[in-house]
Amino acid sequence: MKNDSPAGEKAPLNGRMDLVQSEARFRLTFEQAPVGIIHGDLAGRIRLANRRISELFGYDPEAPDFLKLRLWECTHPDDYWTVERFKKLLTGEIDDYTVEKRYFRRDGKLWWANVRCCMARDALGNPCHFIVIVEDISQRKLAEAALKKAHEELEAKVAERTAELEAANTALKVMLNHRAEEKKELEAKVNASVAQLVTPFMERLLASGLGPNQRALAEAVRSGVSEISSPFARRLSSKLVGLTPKELEVARLVREGKGSSEIAQVLAISENAVAFHRQNIRAKLGLKKKRLNLCTYLRQMA
Repeated sequence: MKNDSPAGEKAPLNGRMDLVQSEARFRLTFEQAPVGIIHGDLAGRIRLANRRISELFGYDPEAPDFLKLRLWECTHPDDYWTVERFKKLLTGEIDDYTVEKRYFRRDGKLWWANVRCCMARDALGNPCHFIVIVEDISQRKLAEAALKKAHEELEAKVAERTAELEAANTALKVMLNHRAEEKKELEAKVNASVAQLVTPFMERLLASGLGPNQRALAEAVRSGVSEISSPFARRLSSKLVGLTPKELEVARLVREGKGSSEIAQVLAISENAVAFHRQNIRAKLGLKKKRLNLCTYLRQMA
């Protein structure tokens, strides 16, 4: 029975139109892709390449030598190891691989690429052609190189600055040690001068039959001269910095174990004045409400 319906005639026509449209979409996608795309045969020859490939390698896509391009011939010598990967792909040892490598353009300019290769297979699983996708990553590599250089320069500056600080620290230690030695030497000279030029005459003066007041004054002078070269005088200047000159004199005599009456005679002041100064000293040393002997405390500072 003959089928007069046009539906049977439209089905093959629609199928052909769908196929044409699909092929057109594939062609547009292939040609206008932002990455280079290559289809090649099992011998490693390029059979089909899009316009982006010609741009990346610097070839005219219409030139007859474009499809004669051999990717391994454009490979940088230091990246020849990637060619072995491609050979393993062709021999079926591997199915795909991805590498970053350098290529030379036709004009000799070097550029970086991210290359992804795989083997296409038919319905039975047999290899039919290889596919290569090439992406230009030159700008990224330049940025990475600039970042690495900046990092290395920063590390170099840090190392240089660290070395400078270590050298300055060493010089400072040497200077401080030198100052400490100079200080010890000066103290030794002062002690020697006091022992040779002052102490003998003070002893002779004290043995010359002085009156009580004169003897007390002479002993105060001898004690004061002795303390010039002692740690107590230096500690008074730091720990008793808040004391008045008169309070410092009273503190020195208290430390020697002298009572208020003796201190009054030596300093030619009243005992009430001595008591007033002693109270001020205790207050400034934080001893006002503590049961600590002032003489003992001052001696512990020495």
